Amino acid sequence: MIRRNGVLLLICLLGFLTPRAQQISNPDFNITHYSDENGLPQNSVKAIMKDNNGFIWLATEDGLVRFDGQHFYTFNRSVSSISSNRIYGLVPSLPDYSLTNKRFTALIEKNESVKIQEDGTAKIDTSYSTYRSQNSPLTAKTDHYMGFLMSLPSRYQILDSHPPFVAPAGENTYYVWSKDKVEYYHKQTKKSTIRGTFKEFFLIGSHPFARSQNGAFLDLNADNKNWNRPLTGDILKDAAYSSHKNDYKFFWNNVSLEAYLYFNKKFYLLTIPDDGASLHTSLILNDFDFDEYNISTVYYDPKPGYLFLGSNTTGFYVLRGKDFKSLRFGVKGMDNVYYAQMPFSKTSILTSQGLLLETSALKSHYNTPLMNRIDSKYYLAMNGDSTFWMINGHTLSKLNKTGSKILIEYTLPERHKALYLDPKGILWIGGEKNVLSSLNTFDRNSKPKSIIKAKLGEVSCMFRLSDQHLLVGTKKGLFRFDMASEKLVSIRQLQSSTIRSIYHIKGETWITTYGDGLYYMTNDKLVKLPLDKEQYLSASHCIVEDKKGYFWITTNKGLFQIQKKDLQNFAHKKQQSVFYLHYDKRHGFGSNEFNGGCQPCALTLSDQTISFPSMNGLVWFNPDKIRPELPNKEIFITEIELDGKNITADSLKDVPRNFKQLRISLATPYFNDRTNLRMEYALQKEGYIQTWLPVSDELVIQIPNTSSGQHTLVIRKQNGFSKDNYSFKNLKINIHPAWYETWIFRVVFALALLLLFWIILKLRTTFLLKAERKRNLYRQYHINNQIVAAINHDIQTPLHFISSSFTQIQNHLGKYGLADTYISKMSDETINTINYARGHTSNLLNYIKSQNPGSQQALSFHEVNVFDIVEHSCKLLHGRANHREIEIINQVARDFKVKSDDKLLSVIIQNLLDNAVKMSKSKIVISTRAEKDYRQIIIEDTGKGIPAEILEWLNVNYESYDRWLYRPGNPNHKGLGLIIVKDISILLKIRICAKSLDNQGSTIQLSFQV
Repeated sequence: MIRRNGVLLLICLLGFLTPRAQQISNPDFNITHYSDENGLPQNSVKAIMKDNNGFIWLATEDGLVRFDGQHFYTFNRSVSSISSNRIYGLVPSLPDYSLTNKRFTALIEKNESVKIQEDGTAKIDTSYSTYRSQNSPLTAKTDHYMGFLMSLPSRYQILDSHPPFVAPAGENTYYVWSKDKVEYYHKQTKKSTIRGTFKEFFLIGSHPFARSQNGAFLDLNADNKNWNRPLTGDILKDAAYSSHKNDYKFFWNNVSLEAYLYFNKKFYLLTIPDDGASLHTSLILNDFDFDEYNISTVYYDPKPGYLFLGSNTTGFYVLRGKDFKSLRFGVKGMDNVYYAQMPFSKTSILTSQGLLLETSALKSHYNTPLMNRIDSKYYLAMNGDSTFWMINGHTLSKLNKTGSKILIEYTLPERHKALYLDPKGILWIGGEKNVLSSLNTFDRNSKPKSIIKAKLGEVSCMFRLSDQHLLVGTKKGLFRFDMASEKLVSIRQLQSSTIRSIYHIKGETWITTYGDGLYYMTNDKLVKLPLDKEQYLSASHCIVEDKKGYFWITTNKGLFQIQKKDLQNFAHKKQQSVFYLHYDKRHGFGSNEFNGGCQPCALTLSDQTISFPSMNGLVWFNPDKIRPELPNKEIFITEIELDGKNITADSLKDVPRNFKQLRISLATPYFNDRTNLRMEYALQKEGYIQTWLPVSDELVIQIPNTSSGQHTLVIRKQNGFSKDNYSFKNLKINIHPAWYETWIFRVVFALALLLLFWIILKLRTTFLLKAERKRNLYRQYHINNQIVAAINHDIQTPLHFISSSFTQIQNHLGKYGLADTYISKMSDETINTINYARGHTSNLLNYIKSQNPGSQQALSFHEVNVFDIVEHSCKLLHGRANHREIEIINQVARDFKVKSDDKLLSVIIQNLLDNAVKMSKSKIVISTRAEKDYRQIIIEDTGKGIPAEILEWLNVNYESYDRWLYRPGNPNHKGLGLIIVKDISILLKIRICAKSLDNQGSTIQLSFQV
């Protein structure tokens, strides 16, 4: 990400390249060549320096390049506002430069400068030129331009009349080299002057040196005029070197303040010995032609053993010293594939082929053809007197300590292959198929005997525990053999596993398998150990423990160094992961494929040299001299892309909700095998479970669209051995909420939920009310049935009896001539009243029946003769009307008919007439009207009129009978008769229209649809 406002960061990647290294052969160094074909922007490297973070910086003709060991990042005009891509060189950064903090700046044409930052980035530095113009000795009182002394050899010829050059020598100390003198400054004060005309001036640390015109080295800090400093050390071992010729090539790094010599394809580091009387040379590199590759600039990092070389024309070279030696037998046709081996002396090894290899001088010679003829590559068993055993099929042989003579030979009934001599002198002999035999080597009269015949398969390795148990590894699993009971028990968890080796120490057993990885066993508890990142350890061959507590484990894909304590902690659930340091053939192996399936599978000699067999030689090394290169540097964010556009880290606080992908590129300085880089990330959000995911091999994290809110991207890197050894990097990411995640939406949604809840509650309440009404209707129906039964039995029957009795009385009195006018009148009125009561009771029964469930669906609609219904009602009311002197006039045509239920219609008309008789003053007229769309029954009275509230109630129309039942809106002073009329009218879909005038009477119209 580069800001064009002046803060220019190198983390913008011009070409994100994983360099495909070109290898150059060298016996002592692994050499990797990079050019514009595999990472560099251009092939002219002018300067090299490592910053405090561990990044290597290169000055090229096409920009400033940062190298992290895996990728190149280029800073040039395409990603910044610098005026030119041509980087002139690297110089100490003032005033920050010191011997302990060697910060540096890149110089560009036109006097621009780009400072290397502490965070692994670079930015244009305008303060650099300001400091340079305002501080001595950079502003020495001279008319000449004063430049920085650059690395040597100089790309341009330094003339005798050169302008002054400044060489910073630490905090506020400087040397100024002019054509005839060297001046020493502290701050702005000149402290001393050394006169002389020198070919070159340089510093080793803060110590000033020069080279005379004939190439001799001069110590400018000497108290006397004896400046000459002869060369001592490794260069004197070269027969071609002569102290009188000085025909070497001199190199000096002006930032690291280190000096080097190149002579006769050898490269040396120059250091100052304690006595200061010479310059000591230490050989770094042998057999590398600087002239062939046009090497012009150098940086050496002694701790990990890296040498970085820059060429004027061919690019960049990374050299790393080989910590391992691979010894091969130098005879044409020899395959150099090794398995079993045994110590021959303190510094030599005898292989199963009869080859004697010496570790001290890495020499080899053929020792005995006898062992080669026996042809038993895989197993050797050495006695205490250095004699040893070999086996081939049915033949077991004991050889003298040089392997030149067979001392004893036995013939076995079954074919055997594996050998193991335990501390008790028992030679265990493993069969090729389902047999295990033994031989007591301490008993001269003893002969091999078969101990076990069981489904063992082919025996591959054996180990005797401290008790009476023998562990037997086979291609069918691991077995424990009890020597006392001769009982064989299979370890259940390892059934069907191919066991390669068994390592046992202090009650702990470590097991390697071919395909199933590593196992740890103690107290009969077996734990499967984790694999490495690439799962190379799934096919493990052999374990050797060094005196520092590290395991060295061979595989088909290289060698691993593992801290034993880490594996123990994992097995006991004290840590969750294990760091594995992987070594491959770049470190000095002839092949990454080591060999196993043999015993012993490795050796440790008295000088602590470890020897492993491989498919291309024996690999020898001393663990104390190995320089483990751990990925323990800081994590850096190199680039952040949001949907393909570069953004800054600050922009992560404002990420839109609809983004598609967030891409974060990482870097960490690491120049070794990238499989040792184990980086993980987790996108954390409060309230969510943290999940660690692996960072890709290209060190890129890709985050797809995710939930809104505050997130923390946590990146962690395993730095090396030991528990919880991690580096962390955190990034805050705030993703905008979507429209449906805003507080406004949440409020609206909450209100909608409340409204929905209210609607559901309302519907539920209505449903429950209807259900309750239905239950009440059934109860009412039951009560109505009881009332109907009571009326029929307890009212209708007595009324009928009384009416019959009065009629018989009348007939009896008339028959015998006992009639009395008053009695007859009263009897007639009583009979009429009883008949009226019976009629009303009958109507009431019909109404009650109409309210019963099921009766409404069973209404009988047909053509009804209205005259007959009116005439019948008039007769029922005749007695009451006469008593009140009310005349009832029936003007209904005899043939006037409407479509309705005759019984219920009779209830309506009788109730209306009854109400009219109560209210009228003189007469009641019943008439009809027939129109095209409807027919009417009209009842008019001469009473005082219907009250307005009842009038309004009667005239209200309802959409359905259920609506009337749900909300009838009855007035307070109503009568049962009118309620019955209104109820039945709605049920029969008869429209009521009532009119009234005060004290003039009222009119009620019943309208029927045609």
